[in-house]
Amino acid sequence: MARQTRLSTKFMALGLGLLVLALVSIGSTMWVTRTLDGGAAAVNEAGRLRMQAWRLVSTKLTGMDPVHQRELVRELDATMRLLRDGDPRRPLQVPWDDETLTLFGEVE
Repeated sequence: MARQTRLSTKFMALGLGLLVLALVSIGSTMWVTRTLDGGAAAVNEAGRLRMQAWRLVSTKLTGMDPVHQRELVRELDATMRLLRDGDPRRPLQVPWDDETLTLFGEVE
């Protein structure tokens, strides 16, 4: 004769299985987020660099104050250093290879 499992035991097993599944899902999401975070930061910094270059060119063309232009150049240089050296407080993963390094050197 087959032994019947209590309903409460079935619910406990189902709940435990769902808990394990949820924890694995949360853990993998956190791992993926942390892995991609450095790439997203690099994309944000590159976009900021593009915007800073555009602002610098527009201030040159409109003949704005040279002091303001020098400040924009300092900001642009700081962003270039951040892309090159990174920041220990937040991950910044630029996919450096020979071609990228060559092109980055030309921009610097």
